Amino acid sequence: MIATAFGCLALLCVVSWPFFNDYGTVIKIQSTGAAAFALYFLALGSPTAAMACLISCSQLIISAAVRDRYVVIRLYGASLILLAFLSIVTWHGIPSALALTGSSLGTLARLQTSTTRMKGFFLVGAPFWLAHNLIVGALFALGTDLVSLVSNIANLSKFLLKQRRASVGASASVTLVTTQAALLVRSGQSKIIRLKHRWIDRDLLVKNTV
Repeated sequence: MIATAFGCLALLCVVSWPFFNDYGTVIKIQSTGAAAFALYFLALGSPTAAMACLISCSQLIISAAVRDRYVVIRLYGASLILLAFLSIVTWHGIPSALALTGSSLGTLARLQTSTTRMKGFFLVGAPFWLAHNLIVGALFALGTDLVSLVSNIANLSKFLLKQRRASVGASASVTLVTTQAALLVRSGQSKIIRLKHRWIDRDLLVKNTV
């Protein structure tokens, strides 16, 4: 019952955060989800994953509270060392390795200043958590993994499509400007040729009158 409640809360957080672009809001939602997942995995008897989620929660709090990026990077590095140590202490085979890898990629994601890059790193780390949750039988976590994969792919595809349209539009604008410039050059050349003809005709007229 308790595991189900924490699983529902974690699922809600995973579903909602990819649709926010404000970095502070994303951090708050993710920290709540990480804490809920830690308690969920503890209830299921997966201590490595629980420790990884607690460290993820602490990283998110650091990101929200500390403004100096240099300090943030150092604290994240220390948290990775702590994660490796706790993974060894709570080691129970392949699930621990998968949780460690997925959480490490999540750490890199949280260090990004762009939500797009953040989503990309989480997308890379998602299969490791998916495999872990299949092994330990974490049903709610499996649901969040699938939702996370679909939502992140959808948002990244939308971003890439927007970037492509902007690139095509910029290319078309450059082509139009180039064409207009070429036409102006040609127009200027034709005017010069006409002026030359006029001067030639005038010279011939002067010569004939002399």
